[in-house]
Amino acid sequence: MNPQFQFMLQQAIQAFQGGNFDSADLILKRVLQVDSKNLPALHILGLIKASQSNYREAADYLARAARIHPNDASIQYNLAKALSDSGNDKDALVHHKKAVTLAPNNQEAWLSYGKTASSLGRYEDALVWYGNALNLKPDYAEAALNKGATLKELKRYEEAIAFADQALS
Repeated sequence: MNPQFQFMLQQAIQAFQGGNFDSADLILKRVLQVDSKNLPALHILGLIKASQSNYREAADYLARAARIHPNDASIQYNLAKALSDSGNDKDALVHHKKAVTLAPNNQEAWLSYGKTASSLGRYEDALVWYGNALNLKPDYAEAALNKGATLKELKRYEEAIAFADQALS
């Protein structure tokens, strides 16, 4: 990679980590003006936009990154989350599946996959995916809570209470 781009990316990452999203955004857009397929710039811009709740714009940048590097679990996960957060749960499922296929030990990816499935009314799938998150991290309160809420949707109240209790403990 061009040393100047490398320096600019480092500056953008420092600005992003320091909470200076506008500066990071400006730097990364300059990189993309010269190299429209710069993977780190696309990925970081997607993360910036997601952190600013601009989920559609985040999904656009992350989708571009995913086309360049489709086997990056982090990009797939972030794209799936941005799509879900923008209300596009149906398209998010494809990227959730790819993310957990590429990184099956990522409990957050399984949790997010379950949330998206639940949003679509695919409760049985959601239960499996929350279960996968809990298998990886048995004390994962958020996964237990979501599994309990999904069981409640299925009117399996005793099981739902057990998972709510597990989340509380």
